[in-house]
This record gives sequence, structure tokens and C-alpha cells, in this order.
Amino acid sequence: MAFIETISIGISMLLYIFFPPLLDGIERKIKAKIQTRYGPPTVFQTWYDIIKLISKELKIPPTLQYGVFLLTLAFSFVIVVLYLLSYIPVSLNIYMLTIVIILIVSLHSILAFVSILSSNPFSIIGIFRGLTIDIVNEMGFLTSILVYYLTIKTFNPSIKSFLLLLFSLLFVFIVSYVGSKRLPYDLHEAEPELASGSVIEFSGPILALYLYLHLIDRYTMVALPIAIGVAIGLQLSPLISLLLIHVIAVVIYVFFGVIAVLLGRSRIDIAVKTLMLIYLIIILLWIVVKLI
Repeated sequence: MAFIETISIGISMLLYIFFPPLLDGIERKIKAKIQTRYGPPTVFQTWYDIIKLISKELKIPPTLQYGVFLLTLAFSFVIVVLYLLSYIPVSLNIYMLTIVIILIVSLHSILAFVSILSSNPFSIIGIFRGLTIDIVNEMGFLTSILVYYLTIKTFNPSIKSFLLLLFSLLFVFIVSYVGSKRLPYDLHEAEPELASGSVIEFSGPILALYLYLHLIDRYTMVALPIAIGVAIGLQLSPLISLLLIHVIAVVIYVFFGVIAVLLGRSRIDIAVKTLMLIYLIIILLWIVVKLI
């Protein structure tokens, strides 16, 4: 059994490592089709872009020298998160879940701090606007995972439990979408005009690592609640559980991409107020139903 678990975790980690850039390529193709564009020539285009950037000469601006260390640390965090995410369906406990959440929040903090190392004034404006959303959503992330975990853990066949599950699923769904930084929450100031906004001074391998970490983070934000649900709600073998998690995560990830095509940009003040209101309403509804 231990051998099967080890093989299952290894396969799952490989999928976590390989899927994110591939899914980004698929999402780009789908967006192009919806918008009647040709789009990238292949779904592997994001992988090709990352590999091409890695092959470029390594040049580190003075403002980003400390950022290289932070990105390396972030990559180490990512590897640990991917291992723990793969291990969740095998054996889930509250301590492991707490470690995963702490690592993900730390990863978000590191990537945010790396972004503010830019010396471009226009980019910095956009970065701090984006950080406003990140702060609100990090609080939503912590709360939504706790609410979702408690709901799944205490679930029973009743109307009350189904309502609690509906609110918790809606909560983690919205948090995951906002955390992916898709429209209308892709708020870096003048990103198209500044050639990717907050990462304007990144190039070569550094840019490749930053983009890769961002794509993995997108995918793990989707996969985490699915892993919790499968681990608690379904009694399946490790390999089947892990494959099921990735299948569901891929579907939701692509669905997020379709949603993004249908939405436009939002002003930062409106986006923050809207998020705070939505999160507050969901939490209050969950508490009211819980107390009934």
C-alpha cells in the first residue's frame, strides 16, 4: 500500500508541475476562439515561452537582486506545497492543512514583495492597487478554507448541510477566481501598455520563474478545496483520488478562463468594495444557517 501511495503522490506532483503552463495555453486558445482570434499556434505555447525565457541571458537589475533570492525561496515553498497537496487525499489532518495554508499565504506574500521591488513608477502604482485586492482576498482565502473544511467535516444528509455546503463552495469558488488574478481583478496599472505591468523589469530566467510560480499558484488555489472535499467526502484509493482531483481542477480552471473572457476591467475601489460585500454576505449567511 505504501508503494502505491508513493507512486500516486509522485504522479500527482508531476501533474502539478506540468499542468499549469499547459492549461494556460489551453485557456489562451479558448479565449482566442471566443473572441474570434487565432491565438497562440499551440496549447503548449506557454511552455515554449517559459523555456525560451530560461534560455535567455540572465540579467538582474540592481533593484531585483534581492528578488532572485525571494523567488528561489518561493520555488522551495511551491515544491513543499505540491507534495502536501498530493498527500492530502492519502491522509488529511488539520495540522497538514494548516501548514499548506501557511505556505500558500507565504508564497503570495513573497511574490507580492518581489513585485514591489520594481523601480518603474507606473508599475509601482499598479502594484499597490493590486495589493489592495490581494489583502482582501487573503483574508477571504483563510476564512473560506476554514468554513469549507468545517462544512465538509460535519456534513450530513439534511437541507441545512446542503445550504452550508452551497455557501462554502461559492465562497472558495470566488476566492480561487479572484486569487487567479483574472479579469476584473487583474488590476495592475496599464498592464498591456507596460508589457506586463509589475514584471516590466523582469527578463530571461527570472521572468520565466516568476510566471511559472504564478501559474502553479493559480492551479493550486483551484486544487486545494477539491483535494479537501475528495479526501473527506470520498473514500477512494490514493491514485483514483489524486487523478479525480486533477480532472475536476482542470475543468474548473478552464471554466475560470471562460468567465474571464466575459468580464471587463473594474476600478480598484469598486472591486475591493464588491469583494468585501460579497465575502461578508456569504459569511453572514453561513453563520445564520449554522445557528438555525
